[in-house]
This record gives sequence, structure tokens and C-alpha cells, in this order.
Amino acid sequence: MKMLKSNLGLISISILIVLLLLEAIFSLTFKKKDNNYNLAQERYMLFEQGDVFKNVDNFFKYYPNKKILSKMFYKLENNFIEEYSYEITTNNFGLVQDNNILKNKVSILFLGDSFIEGQGSTPWVNNFNGNFNQYQIINGGIIGTGPQQFELMEKHISEVFNIEKVFLFYIGDDLRRDIFKMPDNTINCLKNSNNCVGDENFYGFSIRDKNPEEFLIYLSNYRYESKKNSPKFNKFRRKIKKKISDLYIFKIPLNYLRQEFYKSKNIKIKKNFESLKRLNDKYYNNIFYIQIRNKNEIINGKEYETLYAENFIKKISKKHFICDFNNNINFYYKIDGHPNKSGYQYLFECVKKIMVNNLS
Repeated sequence: MKMLKSNLGLISISILIVLLLLEAIFSLTFKKKDNNYNLAQERYMLFEQGDVFKNVDNFFKYYPNKKILSKMFYKLENNFIEEYSYEITTNNFGLVQDNNILKNKVSILFLGDSFIEGQGSTPWVNNFNGNFNQYQIINGGIIGTGPQQFELMEKHISEVFNIEKVFLFYIGDDLRRDIFKMPDNTINCLKNSNNCVGDENFYGFSIRDKNPEEFLIYLSNYRYESKKNSPKFNKFRRKIKKKISDLYIFKIPLNYLRQEFYKSKNIKIKKNFESLKRLNDKYYNNIFYIQIRNKNEIINGKEYETLYAENFIKKISKKHFICDFNNNINFYYKIDGHPNKSGYQYLFECVKKIMVNNLS
């Protein structure tokens, strides 16, 4: 019995050592490639205060004919780092693109999330100068949205404009997104920074005229107090769960198993698939799907949600394409998860090539 216990102890220690060595190897391999920080909880997205987002029924878009300065800050080692600053130009329909759009002109509609809106840089869609061949380009991309909201945006636009073809862009994370509109407190905060409490996702501030550091400190203090006042057990549990889930020895095999065997019962994913199917039924041969390889996938490989969405789309359509950014993380910002100026230039060239090969 003692011999058995001794052997089991030796095996357990050996397994632990092997796991620790594997984690060290994976960390060196992936973190060398990953020259960014995962700081989603330390992100502060500021807009020039005033009219920014406008709710339309149960979704939202921008106010029309606006020029809105936007800056993204991250808190890193008690300092606020400005990751990017750019100006958002909206057209006559409240969509992010320079050119106004005409009702009767035959059009191509782009649907997607912040990557299609062009968050973080001058919108890449503007490189088309509003047209491709005989088609008018309409940019229906908007931040934080998924297929359910793409469907609402398509309906909203197609009721007014002549949509003949659709390019639908997606990342795996889009599958878990629900329909949402801007809460009243966020709208009020965007209109005037004096209305901001700190629990909003987007903030208004006079960023053209003033240094926002004091405002950022105010927001940071609110977040700190909110975390401090949450139950200690919940904080401890979340911290442990995150530590474990961040280990490569768990992430890599778990992602592989999910890719091979994952079958979702998630209601959001189910609803998003239903929206994709309805859009596909409506446009059939005139809808094209483009998968975007995000920053995390360049570092860690394709996420299981992405593969899950890809398999679903390939069952209903043969028009599936990928823009993989050449697996080059330098096409992304160092901290933020969005493409930089060079990355968006790559996306434009990738999409244009797909359009030339399939629409010319």
C-alpha cells in the first residue's frame, strides 16, 4: 500500500512538472508573438460630446452628417495611454462613410461590426470612394453588433435604398452578441460629460479642447469603487477562474475539443444563426460572407465560435471567404483589438480582391 501511494505521488508530481514545463513553453511561444496587453477592463472610449448615437426602434446608428472625434485610452500601470485618435464622419443616413448615399442607385451593402465600421482609424470603406463598378457602396457596419443586429440594419437600409448585393463580415465573437440599443444614461453621458456617472460603456467629453486626464481618473475611481464593493467571494472566484482559463495548457486543448465536438445550446447563437439564414434566404446568390481573422486568432489559432459559424455558413452558402491579415499581428494595435491604419488598408485590399473576382 505504501509503495502504491509512493508511486501515485511520484506520478502526480511528474505530471505536474510536465504541465508546468508545457505552460512555460507555450507562454514563451505565444507571448513572444503577443506584444499586447489584454486590458478590456481598463478601456475608456471617449467621443466628442454631443449627438453621437441615435436609437432607432431596438437598435442604433450614428447621427447623420456629423464629424465626431473619438479617442481610445487604456489604463496601464496607473497611466492613461492614448491608443488611437481619429475622426468619424457620418453620411446623410447616419452611417460611417464620407459619401452620402442615393435612394435609387443599385447598391452593395456591407454588414458587420466595428471592423467594418472602421473603429480606430479612418474608415477603410472610404477607399472605395462610394462606388464599385456600377454599384453604390453602403457601409452598414457598426460597433458591438452581431448577426441579429446586422439583420435589423439591413431591413432599416433596404427599406429606403436599392440593395442588390450584400457582403456580410463576421468574427466568432459576433455569435454571442444580442440586439441592443444605447441606454439613456449612455446617451446623456455622450451629450455632456457632466452627466457621466462611470457605469456607461461610451463617454462624451470635450476632447478637442481639453485634456481628459481628470475625467479618466474620475471614471477609473468609479470602476475601482464598484469592484471594491462587490462580494469578496465573487471577486475571488472570478479571479481564480480567469487565472485558470488563461493557462495555455487549458486553453489550447479546450479550444481544440470545442472545435471538434462543440454543439451550442446558447440562445444568442441560435438566434444569430436564424438571422444569418433569413438574410441568406433573402439574397441567396447575392450574399457573400467574409470571415475576419481577429488579433487573438493570429496569436492563439482559430476560435471555436469562428469555426462553428464558418461550418454553419458553408452549409447554406458556397460564397465564403477569409481575410486573414496574413497572420501578421503588426496589422493590429499594440493594446487594442482593432486593426491599425495598415491593417485596415490590408482589409480594403482583401475585400476589393474578392469583389473583383466575384462581381466583375
